[in-house]
Amino acid sequence: MKEPDPEQFVDHQDSGDFTTVITHMYRAEVQRSYNWRKRLDRTTEWSIVILSALTTWTFSVPGRRHELLLSVLIFMGTLLWIEARRYRYYNVWASRIKTLEENFLAKTLSPDKEVSTREWMKTLADDLKHPRFKIPFWVAVAHRLRRVYFWLFSLTTMLWIGKLAIHPKPAQSFRMMIDRAAILGSPGYVVVILIGILLLGAGILAMFGSTHEAKGAKIVERRKTSKDWEKMT
Repeated sequence: MKEPDPEQFVDHQDSGDFTTVITHMYRAEVQRSYNWRKRLDRTTEWSIVILSALTTWTFSVPGRRHELLLSVLIFMGTLLWIEARRYRYYNVWASRIKTLEENFLAKTLSPDKEVSTREWMKTLADDLKHPRFKIPFWVAVAHRLRRVYFWLFSLTTMLWIGKLAIHPKPAQSFRMMIDRAAILGSPGYVVVILIGILLLGAGILAMFGSTHEAKGAKIVERRKTSKDWEKMT
């Protein structure tokens, strides 16, 4: 049985009705994307609030333990997991928006540009009938690391090193700082090595993991000068 052709279907419909349907669909997808974008911002805000609160509380009294700052890494790791999951949902709506903008809105604004109507409509219809994530979970983690969490991890580590250096009194040597890093009987150098491995692993994942991100989730940056824009107008 021959597969129905979306172009032929559209040709038999009223163009105004088709435009109305696509317009409402675009607005709905933008609203969904906006809602999930706010959820991403919320988990990032929680990470910053937790880091700020525990940093203030830990540094306010010299005798407070440095482990409190390391516990921030655990909190932020949990929030990173939540945020990566949310980003995968956000990516679904963002990819649909990108498809509509490239193939419907851009075509409307610039009719002279060639667009494969058949392909984008088939792709969008298939996605509506069988919705699925566009990126694997580890790519979502890599993206959020690169944008937010690697820098928060790095800041937390620097604050932790600062705590070791100045409390309960300024360290007289690097060896003294390492000794202060001991936790629950584990030597300080072991703790430092583990934190270094964690930060290095996060950096590698952030640098290389997000290169596999789907096209619909990001904007391809094209640098233009003012003269370039003047030529286009």
